[in-house]
Amino acid sequence: MGSFVLIVCVLVAVTNAISINTTGCGTSKICMFRPRGCDPNLDCTIGVTLSIIGVNQMKVQMVAATIIPPVQQQYVAVAFSHDRLMGNDSVSECVISNMGEFVGFEPEVYVSYNKGKSNDRVFLNDDEHAELFTDLSGEVVDTRLVCEFTQQIMPQIDNKNGLIWNLNSPFYVMAATGSAQPDEVNVHELNRESHSYPITSEETFNPITFGNNFDHPTGFAPKINTNRIEKRPMRPTEAPKASASLLPLISIVLSLIMLF
Repeated sequence: MGSFVLIVCVLVAVTNAISINTTGCGTSKICMFRPRGCDPNLDCTIGVTLSIIGVNQMKVQMVAATIIPPVQQQYVAVAFSHDRLMGNDSVSECVISNMGEFVGFEPEVYVSYNKGKSNDRVFLNDDEHAELFTDLSGEVVDTRLVCEFTQQIMPQIDNKNGLIWNLNSPFYVMAATGSAQPDEVNVHELNRESHSYPITSEETFNPITFGNNFDHPTGFAPKINTNRIEKRPMRPTEAPKASASLLPLISIVLSLIMLF
């Protein structure tokens, strides 16, 4: 009897895990974590670090405990505010979606604005988004949601009627997490005793002070055409009208129908 050899190939997915480096916290970067003394790579329930890594480039790293029971979309966001209360804040939000067993988790980053106690996303076209945000990465590992990206300090795009902020100014820094939907984020944890309740800095910080060795731009200077026609097809606002060249033909067809 003949024999055969069964060869089994096992594919192992290897990923580069995101590591949040706390070296330089308070001196060369802004760091906030909860609970106090936690390890952001192990047991922090929410946290954020901001560091200047190049000309007009701020690296944002955020972590949050995953929501229980799990949700399809969860966000972790950092906000820049003129006071310690939610409202009139510029927000950079990272949303991680569970795309299923074979795809995994997919991160997306948005800029939004807290108008009072509500949050509205600011629409950016593809060029504007690519100019404002780079190097996006996100993952969900061991009940922790982790996201990082690079953001311009002084955006070189249109300011969208004041909704896109120049971050070269003292701000209170906030961090929050919660569930999300395709077009918006949901309300964050409201229980002040919860470890996932938003955290807010005790004092203001100007991110630029942590990168004075770089020659940053002085303000807004759009480098791209922010008024270009979008690639995405727009949904029609009214029913299409018949072409003038087809009107005589339509009249003849209607006349024939009436004869029969």
